[in-house]
Amino acid sequence: MRRDIALDIRLMNFTSRALVWLFVAGALLVAGNWLLMRPLWSIRVVRVQGSLQHISASALRSQALPRLHGNWFTIDLGAAQQAFARVPWVRNAVVQRVWPLSLLVTLQAQQPVAVWGGAAASQLVDAQGALFDANIGEVQDMHLPTLDGPPGSAQRVLQMARALDARLAALHWQVAALELGAEGNWRVRLDGGPTLNLGSDTDANAFVARLQRFIALVPQVQQQYGRAIVSADLRYASGFAVRLQGAAAPAAQSQAASAAHKHIHSGARGAR
Repeated sequence: MRRDIALDIRLMNFTSRALVWLFVAGALLVAGNWLLMRPLWSIRVVRVQGSLQHISASALRSQALPRLHGNWFTIDLGAAQQAFARVPWVRNAVVQRVWPLSLLVTLQAQQPVAVWGGAAASQLVDAQGALFDANIGEVQDMHLPTLDGPPGSAQRVLQMARALDARLAALHWQVAALELGAEGNWRVRLDGGPTLNLGSDTDANAFVARLQRFIALVPQVQQQYGRAIVSADLRYASGFAVRLQGAAAPAAQSQAASAAHKHIHSGARGAR
């Protein structure tokens, strides 16, 4: 009997102690939460660093800062990074807590390499071939090439533009506008050069061969006729057609590399 009473007393003491500790822990939790929510811990300074070209300070104040919720302890850094990443021209954002009561925001600005969308351009292309929204007027002085193509093709079109620039460098031509048509044909307008209908690159080897043949013969054609090439159609399997400056119709078509001079000469002489 006495043993039962002693056991009950020990259980009661243990339960009492447990309840006291739970109460103390709960009180500390409530007090700690109350303390953390005090204005004492409000964020005092937001410092921004990094590549800030085209990133407007007013846009950061009006679009990012209002989306920051909580104080120095309770702010969600992931949500804060997303808030800054939504600001135009921001490619990446990293937000860190810095004592005392400050945030350090490191921004990486978008680096546009082309305009996307032809005449109705409303987006830019970054170096990775990703599209982003921006005010096109802000890049007019950068003289970026214009790219266009079906939805989801921006990276492919950018890769083609780079490949063409590399191959056409010997002629001092650069891509000014490049379009991938819905049917798979490429059309390019060159800065300081002609407009080219390149055809499809489904057969990559044939595509490259046609382009290389044209590049090899351009200096000879322009020297022989004393006229610049205005446009050329490279879709022929064994040759190409050109229109020379001052001519109203396609001027020539070569049938093979060995016979190209003859056909170009014959066509150009008869052009009006």
